[in-house]
Amino acid sequence: MVITADEPLSSARYAVEELVWHVRESTGVTLEVLPESESQEAEGARIFVGETEAARSKGIAPEDLPREAYTMRSTGSDLFIVGRDGDDDPLQQENPSIGTLFGVYEFLERFLGVRWLWPGRLGTYIPKTDSVVLSSVDETVSPALEFRSLVWSRIRSVLTGKDLDPGDVRLGFSQEGARRYAEALQVLLRRHRMGGMDAKPSTGHAFSGWWQRYGQEHPEWFAQRRDGTRGHPDRDYAHVPMCVTNEELQDFIVEQWDGKSVLRLGPVDSPGRCNCDKCRAWDGPQPDKAPWFAERVYGIDPRAQDLFGGATSDRYARFWRTIRDKAAKRNPDVLVSGSFIYENEFPVPVNKIDLRGIYAEFVQWQDPYLRWFPMPDEAFEWVKEQWLGWRETGIRMGYRPNYLHDGYVMPHFETRQSGEFFKFAFENGMEGARFDSLTGQWAAQGLRLYTHLRLMNKPGLEVDAIRREYLSAFGPAADTMDRYFEYWEKYAFDNMMRFVELYRGVGWRYSSYVRRAHIAFPQECFEPAEEILRQALAEAGKHQNTEFGDRVRFIQIGLEHAKLASRLTEAFDGEEVIPAKRAEEGRKALSRLVEFRKENEHTFFSDLHHATSFWERNRIDLDSLMDSLDGG
Repeated sequence: MVITADEPLSSARYAVEELVWHVRESTGVTLEVLPESESQEAEGARIFVGETEAARSKGIAPEDLPREAYTMRSTGSDLFIVGRDGDDDPLQQENPSIGTLFGVYEFLERFLGVRWLWPGRLGTYIPKTDSVVLSSVDETVSPALEFRSLVWSRIRSVLTGKDLDPGDVRLGFSQEGARRYAEALQVLLRRHRMGGMDAKPSTGHAFSGWWQRYGQEHPEWFAQRRDGTRGHPDRDYAHVPMCVTNEELQDFIVEQWDGKSVLRLGPVDSPGRCNCDKCRAWDGPQPDKAPWFAERVYGIDPRAQDLFGGATSDRYARFWRTIRDKAAKRNPDVLVSGSFIYENEFPVPVNKIDLRGIYAEFVQWQDPYLRWFPMPDEAFEWVKEQWLGWRETGIRMGYRPNYLHDGYVMPHFETRQSGEFFKFAFENGMEGARFDSLTGQWAAQGLRLYTHLRLMNKPGLEVDAIRREYLSAFGPAADTMDRYFEYWEKYAFDNMMRFVELYRGVGWRYSSYVRRAHIAFPQECFEPAEEILRQALAEAGKHQNTEFGDRVRFIQIGLEHAKLASRLTEAFDGEEVIPAKRAEEGRKALSRLVEFRKENEHTFFSDLHHATSFWERNRIDLDSLMDSLDGG
């Protein structure tokens, strides 16, 4: 029996709905729900969910709990799950009044063994049981990380009423299919306790656009180029870096700040920094020879053009500290957000500096050997050294990587190295994590996504333990499915250097992957994986629980989708426009791919909107090919 307040707040009501549904799916029993005023005669075990007078009589007051925290306490045959609640949407990650809901999710994981693998019912593994056995519990728990998020704004926009582009509808999700997927995804993310975004310090490319606004009046505020000129020849160019040693600029930054708790700085979204003598004097010494895996970090980056391209960590650390000291005269409690530790500012400052009162997010980005997982062991150790070095300055750090962008719809992923780094960062001061982006390839890269969701909620878990959780949802086929995922992880490690070379000169790998997907994943690499899945399906089919086999089939859908996409990109042969001699081959491949997507969109095997709008239509001319297909 579930007992609630007579008028429970919306987040508590939703928590009850989640509890009742999962228990029914597990046991076949629908728990009775009673308001507290009608429960005096209730007998047997009771679960008090949210604020109640009974909870208060046990000393559990929601207003005394931290944001997002819950208290779970057993007393005799009663169990209390209580947190701060509110009437805002419980699924919104900016809403911190969801402690009771988070407590219910902990209960479901711990006592029912529920696992949420991917969006939708099939991705929800609820072991069957005749009874729920509760052990004694008395705990008050807050999330281990202040904020936890994977960016999903592209598909999320559908929930705010945005219509898909007709070109995307032709190639992928229908409007209704996208809406259903987005709704299921929103539920999944909250079940994994994504949230805390109201507590995340503001970050961003704060100076992007300043050249357009202030460049004509104050060119001296902007970066000096190697030819001695300031700014950029194009007045509309957004990503002009600042001359951070300019004292007038520093004072202006503080003057235009609103004086509240956070003053946001942030580099422009492009490498290269001011080359003036004063700025260069703030830099630490450059290495005689850059590490082979970090050459772009130390100056060999063509994107820097005619700006200074070396490491400017000392310069920007001093800039952040200078702004902190100036701003503290207006508000002693100011937090200066340097936004990002990346590009030219990624290496640890050479000179010792006190960066207490400053926040920034760690982004291994500039060099392709550092950008993606897996990476060479030597590079991996170097990245960890950079984290530790920055941490020693006293700076507050978040984690904001981009590597989940990688892989297109291919089974290109790993879990152990990235998982190890996440745990390392948590053990060494990480306050929160926000990943850019959640591409949603659940049937191709689902183990990686599940691993990261679990680590963000419980960074103390071991990566192999998370793997076992995921595999348990395949029942008797678990060991064979382990071989399947191991096949692809080994493929990623064995080919990591080839992948770096493959995408040199093609553009950004994360967005241009589609151009060479057929070379990264040729048709022959799929055959061993298909055989493993056939064996897994046979094993799962022997069990009376048909969900195990259905989940293997779900992974098969992802593999077949990858094969079809690889076949299509093979027809384009690395070109943006399909060669005329391969147009018929391309039409056939596209027709098969689109038909497959339409048949399977309801399974949520892939975020097809991300596949079409971010990867495919941005890098290869599928619209013209589709026009020719529609025209017969």
